Amino acid sequence: MRTLAMRARAGGPKRTTGIVASGAALAVLTACSGTASGDDTYVLHYTTYSNAASDQSRTVQRWADEVEDLTDGGVTVRLHYSESLVDADESAQATLDGRADLSQVGSIYAASDLSMFTVVELPFETGNPEVQMTAIERLYEENETYREDFDRQGVRLLFPLPLGTAAVGLQEEAQSLDDLSGRSIRSGGLTSDAMLAADANPVGMTANDIYESMSRGVVDGYTSLALANLSTFGLSETTPHIVDPGIGAYSSSIVVVNEDLFQSMPEQYQEALLDASGNGISNGLEELDALGETACRELTESGAEFTSFSDEEVSDWQAEAAIAEDWVERYEERGYDARSVLEDYRRIIEEETPDSDYTSPLAACMEGQGQ
Repeated sequence: MRTLAMRARAGGPKRTTGIVASGAALAVLTACSGTASGDDTYVLHYTTYSNAASDQSRTVQRWADEVEDLTDGGVTVRLHYSESLVDADESAQATLDGRADLSQVGSIYAASDLSMFTVVELPFETGNPEVQMTAIERLYEENETYREDFDRQGVRLLFPLPLGTAAVGLQEEAQSLDDLSGRSIRSGGLTSDAMLAADANPVGMTANDIYESMSRGVVDGYTSLALANLSTFGLSETTPHIVDPGIGAYSSSIVVVNEDLFQSMPEQYQEALLDASGNGISNGLEELDALGETACRELTESGAEFTSFSDEEVSDWQAEAAIAEDWVERYEERGYDARSVLEDYRRIIEEETPDSDYTSPLAACMEGQGQ
């Protein structure tokens, strides 16, 4: 598997940098300061919309610890959770303008800043999160159109974070795709287009609102969540029916760093950030699996029933929805060579799939249930 740590590194001169603080809450932040010996030391501020206990945050915590070890304390990372620094939809811009040094950018929030990154939201492309994350990295290296968005925004991709595969949680069972017709399903991103094609009613809301909305009957179910997310939002003990709809990997998020800041750092610090990023996928999958196992156990203990749609239904659903073609058309109208991005995404998936034996937590849980 290729990793970002294998890239050719670009060195840069040492210089002192600082966050351009915005508002009183940010005034205390300092991005870099000199030590008593005159050596550069860096305190990098990372903004995320995830809470501290999520698999994504745990992955970044491990990365930050490794960076600090590799630099002998020369680089430390302070993590700001749950949008406490900036809102999720401002992450890329905040990294560009200096309100943060690093950020988690979710594809669902990236349509205007990193449009080509949203190719990873296309449903039905792969059911293997490891393959999807590898494709995110390789597209950055291999597809010029995909890379240009990052360069234009002044950010560098460090590593992707896992989201798993889409599950559908329901109050009432669904044995087939037709059973979703007419139901109100919390959804987001391009998965909402798939729900529309199934004659369901996608409803936009934050994941924090799902529990109450389900209990009050505002929605009949939810998707755009992976199994590992369910415990975080109190859903693994309160969802009576779990469906694998065959959508597969439905979204992702990435860790990016301000490119100018990166180039200003001593070369050995650049090396450290990239070397630690090379472990991002494996660390992320470990954290995803751990929370997925917890959710599976809680669902099983609560008596949840597991079902899945047939391969034939899923194939027909994909053809009827035509989401990939719509995605290409929409972005080609905006001047992107979106066709090349989709073709390379699919090519990389085809190349990487035989080399991965990873099983998503949803598939593993359903196998354990005899599905």
